[in-house]
Amino acid sequence: MKSSMTSFLQKLRVRENHIFFALTIVIAILSGLSAVLFTLAIKGTSYVLFGMSPSNLRYVLVPTLMSLVTGFLLAKFFPDARGSGVPQTEAAYHLQEGDIPGRVAFGKFLTGALCIGSGHSMGREGPSVQIGAGLASSIGKLFQLSPERSKSLIPVAAAAALSAAFNTPVAAVIFALEEIIGDMNAALIGSAVVASVTAVVVERSILGNSPVFRVPQYHLVHPAELIAYVVLGVAGGVISVGFSKGLLRLRGLFLRMPARSKIVQPAMGGLIIGVILIFVPQVMGVGYEYVNQALNGSLLLRTLALLCAVKFAATIVSYSSGNAGGIFAPSLYLGAMAGGFIGTIMHRFAPFPTGDPGAYALVGMGTLFAGIIRAPMTSVFMIFELTQDYQVFVPLMIANMISFAISKRYQPTTLYHALLQQDNVHMPTLGTRVAAPSPRALDIMSRDFLILPPGTSAGDAMDKLRQAGLDALLVGDDGMYSGLVTRDRIEQAVQAGATDTRVGSLLVTDYAHAHADHPLEVVLERLSKNPGLLPVVSRKQVREVLGIVTPQSVMQFLQKRRDDQARGIG
Repeated sequence: MKSSMTSFLQKLRVRENHIFFALTIVIAILSGLSAVLFTLAIKGTSYVLFGMSPSNLRYVLVPTLMSLVTGFLLAKFFPDARGSGVPQTEAAYHLQEGDIPGRVAFGKFLTGALCIGSGHSMGREGPSVQIGAGLASSIGKLFQLSPERSKSLIPVAAAAALSAAFNTPVAAVIFALEEIIGDMNAALIGSAVVASVTAVVVERSILGNSPVFRVPQYHLVHPAELIAYVVLGVAGGVISVGFSKGLLRLRGLFLRMPARSKIVQPAMGGLIIGVILIFVPQVMGVGYEYVNQALNGSLLLRTLALLCAVKFAATIVSYSSGNAGGIFAPSLYLGAMAGGFIGTIMHRFAPFPTGDPGAYALVGMGTLFAGIIRAPMTSVFMIFELTQDYQVFVPLMIANMISFAISKRYQPTTLYHALLQQDNVHMPTLGTRVAAPSPRALDIMSRDFLILPPGTSAGDAMDKLRQAGLDALLVGDDGMYSGLVTRDRIEQAVQAGATDTRVGSLLVTDYAHAHADHPLEVVLERLSKNPGLLPVVSRKQVREVLGIVTPQSVMQFLQKRRDDQARGIG
């Protein structure tokens, strides 16, 4: 009986593996098709809206009016389709068991094509990843796969979509492992490779075998040129930090605007973009045609500097105002212009022989990608796939690592994760993604807690504190907390005779929180910084309290653990 059951389970597992492999091929084809159609939709939209020779009035009206349309769609129907799509896909993989509602893929396709096609300075690769992942999630639900299997389809679809959108199958696999999964040793590498190759075959069969960029032959003319690539790495790091901080700061301003303004926020960005396009139309949309010009050394020094500066500002405005589009392509555009600028200066004034400015533009693309996206391995393989030349490795790795190090030093949180944090979504670190023997906050926290409404008086709050036997309480509305109020602050108000003071005006703003997967060591460290209470919050919504950790709950957990060990449990 036991052997027959084992045999049945083995057959079931083999059958499930076959189904998963078949679905990998299906998803690769669909993701490749969706990426190709998305690219064509952007080009078609741009042609219809702008024509061959747009007037200044059209430059202003098109992004403004179309952003009103997409602003309405994004606010009312597709709120999860704003922005790049890569951080949302990563959050779905790690926090939602790979669940992406079907409407997200459709909404991203529609609003992304309209936003980028109407002139916004954004890229198509990030949206393509989310569209492919959304299709994979829907297929997983259709075939009623287990949550773990459905989740595994997400990075497979991401690799396929990026491969078709950018025509670099190896870099697409590395990106899925490095960014979406966050683990270069992931077991899904085989499926990702199959999906990536399948998708690029689909893309090339429709659009042809022409590369995205026409890359000149690379040569390191003189060893002293490596000094120039060090300079490029430093410049790339500085630009990356400025871009990330500028985008986050402006987006924070938009997020703090009244909720009713969400519909018109994209149009506010669209109006600014329209004015920019009157003077510098070269920053419109994806802009890869101008990247090609930089790679082939056909742009003047002043033009390179101008396009780098204006693309920098335009992308920040487009993304921060809540439009749908990515930062993958803008990072490459900025890198090509910055690299071409430095290469032109070196070519003119260096006291030693140098390569063409296009070589520096090429390395600059990888350098800015490594600094902004913070995926250095993807950057290296991407540039190698574009050149098929090992000579580019040394200068590329020098510039990449310097840019990456500067970016990480001055912007510790990656841009994608920082964007999620602005939306109150906190991603787990690599350490917390792996199950550890150490107790976690989930094991220690108490689920019996009270959240005081902000209008509670200091007198009533003091009574609640005494009943709970705590030194602090949570304050908030509708199950979402907004801060802590401490015994000291309440007592000061009561002693001053201000018993009617609302606790909402007594909040402590400088305090720590924990997530359910944080180990005991992290919990104790953060509890020591708080006034006797540590909220344990959801990663999906940082204001949603799952439980609280107090000195009492820690002692109760440790006592229970000792009792269990004494009885020989665990």
